[in-house]
Amino acid sequence: MARLITLLTTSALICGSTLALTATPALAAIEAPAGLLTAGQACTTTAPGPYLSPRRLNDSAAVVLQGTFAGGVTGQELQADFQVWDVTSPDDPQQWLRGVGTANNRVYVQLEDDAKQLDGVTYGWRVRVLDPAGTASPWSGTCYFTVDRDGGAAPTVTSDDYPAGSWDSAHGAIGVPGTFTFATTSDDTVGYYYRLSASELSEDNPWRTIPTDGGPATLSWTPTVAGSHWLTVYAVDRAGNYSVAAHHEFSVTETRPSIFTAAYPDYSGTLKYNVGVPADWQFTSNIADTTGFAWRIDGDGPSGTVSVAAREREATTSITPVKAGKQTLYVRSRTADGKVHAERAYEFLVDDGPRLTGDIDRSVIIGSTLRFHLEPRRPKVTSYVYWFSVSGQPGPKRTLKAGSTGSADLAVAANELNLGGLWVQSLSSDGTLSVPRWGHFSISGASPGVSRSGGDATGQTAVFTARTLMTGVVAYDVVFNGDATTRRTVKPNADGSATIRFVPLRSGYNWLNVTARNAAGVTTSNGGTSWQVTASPALRSTSRPVISGAVAVGGTVRASAGGWTPAPGSYRYQWAANGTAIKGATGATYVIPASVLGKRLTVTVIADRVGHPSGTAVATATPAVVKGAAPKATTRPTISGTAKAGKTLTARVGVWSPKAGSYRYEWRVNGKLLKTTTKTLKLTASMKGKKITVTVVALRPGHLNGRATSKAVTVRK
Repeated sequence: MARLITLLTTSALICGSTLALTATPALAAIEAPAGLLTAGQACTTTAPGPYLSPRRLNDSAAVVLQGTFAGGVTGQELQADFQVWDVTSPDDPQQWLRGVGTANNRVYVQLEDDAKQLDGVTYGWRVRVLDPAGTASPWSGTCYFTVDRDGGAAPTVTSDDYPAGSWDSAHGAIGVPGTFTFATTSDDTVGYYYRLSASELSEDNPWRTIPTDGGPATLSWTPTVAGSHWLTVYAVDRAGNYSVAAHHEFSVTETRPSIFTAAYPDYSGTLKYNVGVPADWQFTSNIADTTGFAWRIDGDGPSGTVSVAAREREATTSITPVKAGKQTLYVRSRTADGKVHAERAYEFLVDDGPRLTGDIDRSVIIGSTLRFHLEPRRPKVTSYVYWFSVSGQPGPKRTLKAGSTGSADLAVAANELNLGGLWVQSLSSDGTLSVPRWGHFSISGASPGVSRSGGDATGQTAVFTARTLMTGVVAYDVVFNGDATTRRTVKPNADGSATIRFVPLRSGYNWLNVTARNAAGVTTSNGGTSWQVTASPALRSTSRPVISGAVAVGGTVRASAGGWTPAPGSYRYQWAANGTAIKGATGATYVIPASVLGKRLTVTVIADRVGHPSGTAVATATPAVVKGAAPKATTRPTISGTAKAGKTLTARVGVWSPKAGSYRYEWRVNGKLLKTTTKTLKLTASMKGKKITVTVVALRPGHLNGRATSKAVTVRK
């Protein structure tokens, strides 16, 4: 029962308060509480009331007092005023104030303080309702209860028929009734709670109760097995408390004979014996004056008797089973007084199951073939019913036809790791099935074994050799460090092994998982290996990179990588102008554009090697980039047009290398520079008879200006 919660959180306990037991003027709207319950029982108005053991009442180990009342005003914050007192001290009550549940007009309190509900004390209680002004309803009637926490001392257990004692002082016998007497010194015992156990029984008998009115009680009992027994008894008082346990150990005399046969051990059958094959059975009595034994197999099987020589307790007889399967032999001793004693039951198996040979009690490699040979052990066998154990559960049953001799051969692909054994029954022409024969085997997953060389440091190649016992392997499936991106398929070598190469890029714990599969898709168990990889050193520059070439616009500069240890596998480059990286300038050479004119160039070389942290080194800065060489005319400028006054001459720029971006023009008359700078010149009369030349100035960004002058032409008169 869940721990009860008071209806309102506000509560107070005033112990030892001196409150008059006379009622105050009643609250007109509220009647005295009624329907009183003590621990769920109707109010007892006379002492001592019910005997209560708090720890047996509920999870709170509390005595619950409650009732209901009529009247009240909705919304009033009322309180229940409980008084609880020792009947020997009525003028010194405990006061318990609890909020009232106005929804159902219920008064309620849990007495959880063991120090205020003392063992063996009878208490009275009553309750009234208080409003916020302190006006009280009439008191309820008075109820009584007595606290009883102690179950008392253990009861006594006695028996003349089966007195206490160990195995060497046995009494009675199987089937011989006896009585046990339970007694207690307590006068409030209402029953005895007991259970009988025996060494021969795998499970204890259930607990049972014998009621009593405070005196002793008698248990009548007849043993069904011999040997050691234990009787455990508790006295139960009127509060439901249990006493200390009493233990009565005793032994029942063994009168059943013992049974022995080498032919039919009680744990399994044997292939040497079968239906119709006689076997010797030995019976030994535990009783003096035994004259013989009576035996039977089950209720409808063969039976017989065998005599015992004088002063002997042992006899041997031959018994021939008439059917197969599990059956029970029952044997009784017979003594000189003609009495027949309790019988011994011996369960045994007559095994007519087939003989099963082949891949039994061994491990078979996955992907191979399981082979079994079946020989009949009963007549007229025409076929066999077999099924496998699959993950510990029986698989589907199948039928295999037998040959003319009744034998058969079974071949099954060993493609599943969860196969763990085989059951086989022979089926005769009359439809009779034999006892099932069990053959255990296991399927080896043939997980590949893996050896490794190298790969002890990042960047070093590890070479693995994987090999499996499974035959016909067509591929090995490999994955490193659980990373799907490293998954690969490796073809086997001529000898069936696989060679796998891997360059670890991370230090620390590394591992390889590998499985093999054959052409049928049968896959081995997972194999692999793991190893520790140390971090390889970062690449370190031993000599700085050097920039060579003309540091001028249009020129090409080259970066040497410099010296490094260990030797890099590749290099990367980044050029910069005045310390700012130049976008796209990531090659070993750099053609200088006009945009970096006047700036100093540097290059950063990044050296890379697989498995090693990269190294960086920066070349010494160049001098500031100067202008490139002036364009040169590979073909001189020329003047076209009619050299006559009033006509216009045009300058032809010729051919320049490198190509100019634009041109300017300087015209001269007899060597005197004119102001005209355009491509054309208008001839005037004053120019008659004079020589005209044009100088073309080739302009290219970041380069010096190139100049070339045409041949002179004479203006006709």
